[in-house]
Amino acid sequence: MITISVFYYLYLLIMLFFAIYSFFNIYHLIRFGFASLINVLIITTYIAITTILIIYSLSLLSQIDWTIPIINLDMNSFNTSLNI
Repeated sequence: MITISVFYYLYLLIMLFFAIYSFFNIYHLIRFGFASLINVLIITTYIAITTILIIYSLSLLSQIDWTIPIINLDMNSFNTSLNI
């Protein structure tokens, strides 16, 4: 039986790539950006919006029952549904 938790693991994989990409971008903003108020505001705004979106998406994902099957490979239930 394959459950919808496959989509949750796909989401976590995408979030991992997003985190790596974000650390790379923030590093470059700090390392090669001008030491100015605008640079600090951009970094702070990016981190704040990202944090809000991640918390919101995790709160939505916590409400889902991840044990619901997508594909049921149980042959007994297949045979009984065909009345064999």
